Amino acid sequence: MKEAFEEYKDMKIDKDLDKNVNYLKDLLGVGESFDIIFREYKLGNRRAASFSINGMTNDVLLTNVFQDMMVFKQEELTVNALQKIFYSRATHSQVTMVDNLHDALISMLSGELILFIDKEDQVLVFDARAYPVRAPEESEIEKVTRGSRDSFVETLPFNTTLVRRRLRDPNLRFEIVKVGIRSQTDVAVGYIRDIVDPKLVETVKSRLNEINIDGVPMAERAIEEFIARGSRWNPLPRTRYTERPDVVAVHLLEGHVCLVIDTTPNVMILPTTFWHHVQHVEEYHQNALVGSYLRLIRFFGIMISLLLPPLWLALILQHHFLPEAIAFLGPRNPGVIPMGIQFILAELGVELVRMATIHVPTAQSTALGFIGSFMLGEFATKVGLFGNEVIFYTAIAAVGGFATPSVELSYAISLLRMGLLVLVTFFKIPGLLAGFALILILLLTTKSFDYPYLWPLVPFNYKALKDVILRLPMPQKFLRPALLKPRDKDRRGDSDSD
Repeated sequence: MKEAFEEYKDMKIDKDLDKNVNYLKDLLGVGESFDIIFREYKLGNRRAASFSINGMTNDVLLTNVFQDMMVFKQEELTVNALQKIFYSRATHSQVTMVDNLHDALISMLSGELILFIDKEDQVLVFDARAYPVRAPEESEIEKVTRGSRDSFVETLPFNTTLVRRRLRDPNLRFEIVKVGIRSQTDVAVGYIRDIVDPKLVETVKSRLNEINIDGVPMAERAIEEFIARGSRWNPLPRTRYTERPDVVAVHLLEGHVCLVIDTTPNVMILPTTFWHHVQHVEEYHQNALVGSYLRLIRFFGIMISLLLPPLWLALILQHHFLPEAIAFLGPRNPGVIPMGIQFILAELGVELVRMATIHVPTAQSTALGFIGSFMLGEFATKVGLFGNEVIFYTAIAAVGGFATPSVELSYAISLLRMGLLVLVTFFKIPGLLAGFALILILLLTTKSFDYPYLWPLVPFNYKALKDVILRLPMPQKFLRPALLKPRDKDRRGDSDSD
């Protein structure tokens, strides 16, 4: 695959305009691809030619720039023509000189215009991109009652601007790494230079550069599977996604690295622990007590989502182990299908409804939800297929799963719950205990960029764990997470950094 690109990777710009033009015409398929725009010009006594992509450049802006360049007299461009054009006539603020054909070609395919001038061994690159873009809107996943309503879009420069608007720090860096041999997708590695651990930045960039594939059209998900080392079959999310620029700003201030990927509104935050996926920005738009209450409710919802159905199933399958005080837990009307199979079918039904509501138009999703609830709930119990308790506990588990702001963690919990139900169905209480042990081992062995997934619980750090369990008042949050090994550990401006 790489061989197709090695041909021009180190190729320099030829001083013969015709050689450059003929080579690129053949390579780009000028005349075959309707959207490749080729133009020829006369600048003083020099011939010139440009390549661009239709629909990706700001034609009005470039028209004004080229009008300025067309006023040269013939004798003015006899020597140092490119330098004179660059410094006196190329008035566009984002114009550079490039001497490598590969770099010029990638710039053109990214939406920039490249201008060749006869007898010059460099090319002018005008960054006048005009990508199709939608306006920032409120995130559908991370809604808040208070706080900003803007969220990321599919255009990388817009997204970095939203972050810089919140962090006017000269040490904020966004380094571009291109991923994909053919796609050449722009990935901006964001970090604050005097806070982040330099080893973390180097690890992230090296893993991005090691990606060897033709393209990453699925953007963030494909990139995560390459850079998040470990088992590819581990369902636990090891990076966090967000569509909110304020969430990215907070994590940058803590010492995280954020990947802003072109063509996607999701920014990747890394490394992350389990606790990052159970926190929500809403907690920080309420006072500390209310925020702590919301966080504890969310922990409880996630816990019952994972444990309640398999625990209840294990107890009623071995009812003789129940003490008299909770003997009422047994089913009143068990239905005609074995209880374990009922739970598995109910879980599959809930997932089918969730998938269907995503795929159908918004106007139909509400109606589909009603249909699914009646089919899975009322009618199934009336005909005797399911017991009432199965529907009840499955519904509680589904609601608890929706409590987490991380879609990835919600799906992981659903999958782990299904595994526990299968084990309990076949092995009862021993299966439940074995399932709990396997989940605990999975949590303990999972790492995100070599950082322990359960920190600060394992390894134990009391001060950090207190901040995880409770939403502390902001004046008390003056230390950055020790896990990230930040260069500046103290968030107070009047303190000395290490």
